[in-house]
Amino acid sequence: MDFFLIIRMTIFIFVLKPDKAEQNVDYHWHYKNFIKTVTDHIRSSIESNEIRNLILKLDSNYTIKLEEAFQSDLYLNNFRYNYSNTISVLNFKYTGILKIFLNYLDIILQQCKQFRDENLWENFICCITSLVEEVKNSQTMLDNLYNVMKYISDIDVRYLFQGKNVPNAIVDEIDFFKQFVLQYTSETVSFDLNSLPNLKDSETKFKNLNEFYTEASEIVNNMFQNSNVIDTSVETNSITNQINECTNENDSYLVYLTCSNLNAFYNKTIEIWYKNLDFEEFLKPKIPQFIPPIDLDINQNDGIKALNILRQESGWKTMNHILIIYNGKQFSVDFIMKDEINNINFRVKKEHVIQLLRCRYTEIMKNYEILLSTVVHICNKSVPPYYQNCLIELFDSLNKSKRMFDGLNMAINTLNNSSIWSLSNHSHSSLQKILKWNTDFLNLLKNNEFSRCELGNNIIKNEGKNTEKLKKLRNILSEFRDNFYKELRSEMSRMNDRCVMRKPFIEKFKIMNDILLMSTYPYSNQIYLNASNYFGIYCENVYKNCYEDLGFGKIQNLNTSLHDRYI
Repeated sequence: MDFFLIIRMTIFIFVLKPDKAEQNVDYHWHYKNFIKTVTDHIRSSIESNEIRNLILKLDSNYTIKLEEAFQSDLYLNNFRYNYSNTISVLNFKYTGILKIFLNYLDIILQQCKQFRDENLWENFICCITSLVEEVKNSQTMLDNLYNVMKYISDIDVRYLFQGKNVPNAIVDEIDFFKQFVLQYTSETVSFDLNSLPNLKDSETKFKNLNEFYTEASEIVNNMFQNSNVIDTSVETNSITNQINECTNENDSYLVYLTCSNLNAFYNKTIEIWYKNLDFEEFLKPKIPQFIPPIDLDINQNDGIKALNILRQESGWKTMNHILIIYNGKQFSVDFIMKDEINNINFRVKKEHVIQLLRCRYTEIMKNYEILLSTVVHICNKSVPPYYQNCLIELFDSLNKSKRMFDGLNMAINTLNNSSIWSLSNHSHSSLQKILKWNTDFLNLLKNNEFSRCELGNNIIKNEGKNTEKLKKLRNILSEFRDNFYKELRSEMSRMNDRCVMRKPFIEKFKIMNDILLMSTYPYSNQIYLNASNYFGIYCENVYKNCYEDLGFGKIQNLNTSLHDRYI
């Protein structure tokens, strides 16, 4: 009876829990199919007249009309090319929208300047007030454009295209416009001709608007230069001509008309480049084809909750000097952490966070190795009896660093427990190597008696057996360091592919000089005590910054399956 029960239970488990590799392949297919559906929908929704004069530059010698590229079986059947072409078009057209927005601003700014030069102060103040109102009115358009580009930037293209670079959405550039407009929309002052701002306030706004125009124009021009899309239509100053043809009235009416046309431009842009592309459906999906797939191999809800807790913690500020490289683009800590995590962006956000932590943890291990090497160097330069006592301090500091490795280990385990990182992951965002180093160090400290309590406070009073113990521990540590250094050097050789470190690593001889300056006598107990103290403070700071201040203690209980899964 029991035998048949076991057989049934085994069949039940295999039916409900397929092989993990098969689940991953299945999820990859669903995720790719989902993004392909979205891409095809966007491409098919772009009006043909919007791309009629556009040419796609494939390389320095070969171009193709976008209409042909969008209809060619060669590109339609190649998901990466189809995706790249679609994003390139959106980037180009959205850059053009920003350019038109700036052109309107320039017309009004020039008219305001004319009023200012002619000392028509009331007209100048009214002109600036009108312009500020139109800048405020651009918020909805810019929000929509930003939401489109943010949605695209939340696609995990490295996972989709196996490391082959594709165009990045121009989300940062649109955010620059958006943040400028936000300065004015956050003001509570309403537009009222009967209570216009004073001259000084208008002068300040005029200066800020001109500075924004100059900087934004440079950004837009750079985007056009870097675009692989070319517009072959004949360029005309259509905005200025249109306005001049419609009025022979006074200059104030010109401002009014320009503002009116600008509002119409906002509405047209939203209609064509947001609503017609169905991005409202993508951002708040209701139909199955636009709902992102869930990775059944993990508890995604746990991962979302955990990331939303972690991203609000203060410890990330200690990583502001690190940029990660993803799809050829650099991402800052602020960019990675600023958005709330949801089902749409979870896939890429967890990759960003883990890659950032991999960069930070690698930096920690590199600095740890340098500090450890520094203390060893100081001991080797010491003379008896200082040499033996220096080794005791070194080993005791090494033993105390177990708290740092425990913190890193708990952090990595918690990430695994919360479905943010998988032990089988071997990508740029894998923590496999860091986990191995942590385990190696913890095993080293567990299997050897490095603490001062075990070695005695003063080797001079305990010669013989303890001296042999010191030699043995020194040899064990030396061999361990050699192996660790080889692995670390291999990891560091590829670090530039995924990290930009804007702060140098600790310099060994600078630390030694600092320690010597803190010491009264060149050869005394104070030197190695200072060195050990320096080493200990570093490890304590790492524990605090990278475990406590990142909030890992808050999310340890989100999922109780860690132990079973980790074993």
